[in-house]
Amino acid sequence: MSANPAVRSTSQAALARNPLKSPSYPSRTHFGEMPALAGRLKSLDERLGAVKRKLSLLSNHARRGEYEKLVVQMQGARDQFVDASYRMPREAGGLYHEDLERLEAAERSFAWLQRRWDAVTA
Repeated sequence: MSANPAVRSTSQAALARNPLKSPSYPSRTHFGEMPALAGRLKSLDERLGAVKRKLSLLSNHARRGEYEKLVVQMQGARDQFVDASYRMPREAGGLYHEDLERLEAAERSFAWLQRRWDAVTA
């Protein structure tokens, strides 16, 4: 049984003719960003952990309700970051840029809330 080398070819033309893949849909090329996003998430988690540890030390403080509200808002900004960072590398085209904007907005919100936390607890 002889093998036809043209059948085993994995050239771009052969991949373009794949009937299961739409040639008009842009390819997802952002998978390489996942480690950087994981590092940014780890940084947010560490900062949130420090805030939560400080909150636990303020057990009977008169303004504890205000502090808890800030911590919950910071957790929400972190969750928005997680959601966008999960979807973003898997998207293509305009959806990628939309998730990038959401990710950056979540980071800005987290940073703003942390500055507010530092100002309130100082």
